[in-house]
Amino acid sequence: MTSKQLFSSFYRFKNGYKYSNKLLNSIILSNFSSKSHDREITKELSNKFFAKPVQDILVKLTHVNIQKAFRKRFIGQDPDTPIYKFMTTAEVEKLQVEVKEKAKEKIQMPPIVPLRTDLGEVLEVDRDIIGFDSAKFVFTDITFGISDKSRIVVVREPDGTLRKGNANERHTVNQLYFPQSGRELKHPAMFEDKNLKPLLENGDYEFILDRACCQFEPDDQNYHRVVFSTYQHVDQTQKYQILESTRHLGPLLFYLVFNKRPDNFLMYCLQTERFDDVILFIQLYSKLNQGMGTELENDQFKIIENFIDVECTEKERLKEALKSYINRNSEVEYKSN
Repeated sequence: MTSKQLFSSFYRFKNGYKYSNKLLNSIILSNFSSKSHDREITKELSNKFFAKPVQDILVKLTHVNIQKAFRKRFIGQDPDTPIYKFMTTAEVEKLQVEVKEKAKEKIQMPPIVPLRTDLGEVLEVDRDIIGFDSAKFVFTDITFGISDKSRIVVVREPDGTLRKGNANERHTVNQLYFPQSGRELKHPAMFEDKNLKPLLENGDYEFILDRACCQFEPDDQNYHRVVFSTYQHVDQTQKYQILESTRHLGPLLFYLVFNKRPDNFLMYCLQTERFDDVILFIQLYSKLNQGMGTELENDQFKIIENFIDVECTEKERLKEALKSYINRNSEVEYKSN
């Protein structure tokens, strides 16, 4: 649909716009077959995600790698021309510090927030205008400087109901008046079930998550569906290394922790000699799931054993993996009761 054809379907009516249902219906996505998440994301849980101690642990688990953070990516744009300079040792060291800070900014994590609950909320019902028209009317505040999230979008139904706009209506109106770079008016077909599944099987996790962050608001149901389905697939395949040193590994691990699914990541860490990550992950688990029954003792191996006994489902496999790790690292003294 061209811009001319799109705008021809709208016409001004007092302070609003009248439109056909066809456009908005065309961007509704079907539900993904897998369960999106187990535990409800509340405001309290979201606040824990933004807490500094939690963020510090997530950043450490991300393992920021400058080479990967600034690697070349195919995004449809020409790369910047490289600049070569002669610098002193002090200038190089100063620049290295600046690059590390820029790398941390580059992998800033997408937020995990609750779903928006006021979508479609009925404001009033005016029976006197029933039958005035067969189409809906959208009324939008187009004041500059207002965020897309807080912008007022209301819809008058043909039956006289005045309600707040739903997610698709808000997306369409905001993108029409204040288009964001990289965000499409119609949701890309890649987010539909039949197209998303092959992308997941192909391991295109970062591409999916980057595109979801660009296309949806973080409190959108479609965002939760796509992102959490991707997290589930990464966890099932244990391909965490694909998201390492990207902005998506931290939220993935937070998702696993608040849904109490530690087994696969612990197994991955033990098999890939990431002992420090095991301890950090258990610390994160403790912060988010108070009263889990695992005390953080001085003996790190005992900590892991207790955690496996209390919180994990594949206890025998994880204990075997821990023993194998100890055997491979015989210089570490194993203290057992």
